[in-house]
Amino acid sequence: MRAQQAGDRMQTLEAEIEQLLAHPLFDRAVQRLAGSFMAVQAAAPRLASQFSTQQRWLMSHAALSRYFRGLKIGRPGLSRREFVEEALAHGLASRNTATSFFGEALQYGLVQPTRTHAGLVEPAPSTLWALTEWYAGHLAALDALDDGARASRLRTSGDALLKGIEPATADALLSSAVIRVPSPGYAVFASVDEGGSLMDRLITGVDIAAARGEERALTDVTSVSALARPFNLSRTHAGRTLAAAVAIGSIGWSGVRGRSPIWLSRGFRDEYARFQATKLAIISAAFAQATAISPPEFQDESAAVGAVREIAGSPAC
Repeated sequence: MRAQQAGDRMQTLEAEIEQLLAHPLFDRAVQRLAGSFMAVQAAAPRLASQFSTQQRWLMSHAALSRYFRGLKIGRPGLSRREFVEEALAHGLASRNTATSFFGEALQYGLVQPTRTHAGLVEPAPSTLWALTEWYAGHLAALDALDDGARASRLRTSGDALLKGIEPATADALLSSAVIRVPSPGYAVFASVDEGGSLMDRLITGVDIAAARGEERALTDVTSVSALARPFNLSRTHAGRTLAAAVAIGSIGWSGVRGRSPIWLSRGFRDEYARFQATKLAIISAAFAQATAISPPEFQDESAAVGAVREIAGSPAC
């Protein structure tokens, strides 16, 4: 019976993803979402850079999920050991890599020691701000499709909604094959430092109206240097990332390299759209579960987490 329920929820998620992808305004909502990522990067570049690879992003979600769960039982922080345990339990990184990332997070102020419990850390205010903005961007994209008010509700709730949304979202992200193993074109960018920012910039540079139905959609980006500059990246690093994407046919130059607009293939744009649709479907479900429980207590959070985890389609890794 439980397996049947999990299968039904997986089908529900897949149906929602397909419904999002088919929405006539979805491409514009996704471009707006990419713009929101860039706005956070511009406002807090050092903070954003710490989450700039798929591996670090997922480790951060695993840690934040455990932190918010700890708050529910009166544990106001996370230890280094617990952080590493989460990374290992989900197969996200080696012990050394996870330990190194924890040290960087402390060094650069992403987390800070708690005032009351030695050896425990908590998200810095800037990290909670960035997390709120990340969710607000996704919720605003959903609102643009159905005239909802999710983003404004999040902003007026303080941390209450985050406590309900983040554990459920993290579990579902960590259980999703689409998220854990992104398709090749997306993975080229997601696997390198600031690759996600480069990808988002390319997506925001597309003329949506002109791109519909085109195999190759032109962007407003021509120069590798100009693409790299806002993210304080070297031309070499950005050029190497773009070269990898060119090699598999995801992007290319419409004329002379460096002097003509870069195009994005339909396949690459579809990969980006499906990745975003999967996140949006997961966050939509987590938001619906969290808001169905009376804030700020969220007494039945465990039920919400379990439901969204099953919606993702597989048990947690």
